Amino acid sequence: MYALTVRLNIRPQCMEDFMRELAVLRVLIEREPDCLRFDVLRNTEHPGEVLMIEAWSSRDHFEQVQSKRAYYAPYFARVKSMWLDERQLGHWDVVSPVATQPGYGL
Repeated sequence: MYALTVRLNIRPQCMEDFMRELAVLRVLIEREPDCLRFDVLRNTEHPGEVLMIEAWSSRDHFEQVQSKRAYYAPYFARVKSMWLDERQLGHWDVVSPVATQPGYGL
């Protein structure tokens, strides 16, 4: 199992629009059979900071198939101007998987 973290700093005046766009993207991603988990967290001490944690069947699948899905380009076109700086990506091997049942939180 492979996990991707995406850390973003969102312009304060754009947070509501960003979260709306992300909600639409999230529905599409969660429909993918190889998506095992997709969590969105917002930093309580820095409200403009958003962290996404995605779990996928494998890094190879994510890079070769998922990252090329047609819905990403229009999403990035709409949200990139909402970022204060470039997104930070983290690539992780899952050592101890968390439960993937609906409603299970971190």
